[in-house]
Amino acid sequence: MRGMPTLNQKLINCDDIDTYDNLGEGLNMTTALTVASYIKSALGLPGYNTKKLQKLIYFSQAWSLAWTGKPLISEDFEAWPDGPVVRSVFAEQKYRDVPLYDAGLDDEQLAIIDSVIEHYGTKTWSELVDVTHEHTPWKDARAGLEPAAPSRRVVSQDAIRDFYTMCGLVESDQPRRRLRPRIAADRRVQLVGDQVRRDWQKGLSILADR
Repeated sequence: MRGMPTLNQKLINCDDIDTYDNLGEGLNMTTALTVASYIKSALGLPGYNTKKLQKLIYFSQAWSLAWTGKPLISEDFEAWPDGPVVRSVFAEQKYRDVPLYDAGLDDEQLAIIDSVIEHYGTKTWSELVDVTHEHTPWKDARAGLEPAAPSRRVVSQDAIRDFYTMCGLVESDQPRRRLRPRIAADRRVQLVGDQVRRDWQKGLSILADR
């Protein structure tokens, strides 16, 4: 029957297939402004709520790194006094409003962002700022600075990946990653399973070093 898996196919988690597609090329990257447009449209954020938007972009990047090992966006975040900020979105909001989302994100990117919105979207901007202030990547990047001191120090992607990977292993208060079933051949399932096993071993080694 059309649409049903044959004996040499299996239904597996689409996120795993996407993450390790093409032998690990992984997640496609997009721009911070595209992510900002989608989040603004999804939540109906007013133009003045810049801090909440910035933090939701940051958490989308953070959990993308934790879940897939790959960044969602190419831009770096800077360690500003009120938490991580991506400069391209700040520049856009300084002179105009972030446009409403039209298109540009694929299914996996949308799944990551939607997971973050579902978990963090009801929090106020000040609550989100407080969360980032409790987390190591921003605190380490701000080390030695006064609380209100301006800074263009970059929040390290490696630090973000390691910290949120550990959070994903030990913390209960975290986004729930959305799963999407998809049909895949046996060989692909085996390759993905092998890669997932290696990534879990890496994550456990990070945890063991803490």
